[in-house]
Amino acid sequence: MNPKNKGETNMKLGLSVYPEQETLEQIEAYLTLGAKYGFDTIFTSIFSVDGTRKEIVDYFKKLTDIAHGLGYVVDGDVNTWFFEKIGASYDDLSVFNEMGIDILRMDGPYGDERDAALINNPFGIRIEYNTSMIRVVDNALAHGAEKERISTCHNFYPQRYTAPSYEQIKGMNAHFHKLGIPVAMFLNSQVEGTHGPWPVSDGLPTIEEHRDMPVSAQLKHMLAMKTIDLALFGNAFASEQELEAVARVLDKATVSLKEVDPKMARALRSMYAMHGKTVPKEQLVRIPFLIHEEEGLSEAEKERLYFGFHADLGDCLNYMLRSRLSRMACGKEEIKPRVCDKPMFERGDVVIVNDHLRHYAGEVQIVLKPMKNDGQRNLLGYVDASEEEIFDLIEALDFFTFVKAE
Repeated sequence: MNPKNKGETNMKLGLSVYPEQETLEQIEAYLTLGAKYGFDTIFTSIFSVDGTRKEIVDYFKKLTDIAHGLGYVVDGDVNTWFFEKIGASYDDLSVFNEMGIDILRMDGPYGDERDAALINNPFGIRIEYNTSMIRVVDNALAHGAEKERISTCHNFYPQRYTAPSYEQIKGMNAHFHKLGIPVAMFLNSQVEGTHGPWPVSDGLPTIEEHRDMPVSAQLKHMLAMKTIDLALFGNAFASEQELEAVARVLDKATVSLKEVDPKMARALRSMYAMHGKTVPKEQLVRIPFLIHEEEGLSEAEKERLYFGFHADLGDCLNYMLRSRLSRMACGKEEIKPRVCDKPMFERGDVVIVNDHLRHYAGEVQIVLKPMKNDGQRNLLGYVDASEEEIFDLIEALDFFTFVKAE
């Protein structure tokens, strides 16, 4: 895997299941529902299941048969202590191959050359490390580990206020992204009473900011990070509405370049050329901001607001996110001034330059800092408050679009 170009994503979606608290029937029903919405990875805890070696192997063989039949990859949480219990070792993963496990998440690594041997196992089982284990992964690579067999995953944090901030994890993400090693992160279902591996029901996010955030906003935040390859629901069971919501975000966010009309393609090439870059080959990713629309918008305003590709060139990231594309690529219809009684536009407000400033009329802008309403801009609406945190991650050539709140 090579690091992705800016503006591209191959993000996947996943679920977590906890055999010590759920029946196989419940798990199968949940995985069937997830498959309907494009989920294709499951995380589970292997070492939390009690029983003899045979009982544990038989159980997980049944689980992986169900999962594989629905198109899932199975990621199992283990540690070196469990290796001893189950009769496995760094150079013998045959028991996990027998179970049908595709990825082993090493809750505790060896910390020496044995990690390289573990990674290069003959069964092709991918080895996953906590993202905090940078030295472990770097050391394994130095001992000949095959990079393509490694992935990483953040922790989740059941106890409120114990999860890190995005600022604390972004360096880890950047390190592995540069190496081309996938990074996974946990989504937090907002369904009351969801669980993880322990009897705690206060969510399972990777970062504290996500604990009470709608799942769609969490996923958009991850997309804006540009370093997350897999978004997994940590707690179970997420609702069908939540599964559908994140799948819809990914669908709205990803645009095949084959769908872009020639005029738009020329504008994109021009924008990228300004930064000495080429347009991504396969697809573009847009953050689909949820907008609460003002009443009385003109058709010309709606055309520019819901124009599919907004981006700041990077020179105006101060008071606003400024989309010149909505001015350049759309027609020259009038943007008649509309009365707005707000003396100041506030963070999250979405505005459009009107004909009082005709040369720039049609530019759509997201307000980042309070701006005086001088009559040169019409208020189009405001971005949902749950998504304002995403603004801080938007950089030059990060595309965004708008989806009307129902």
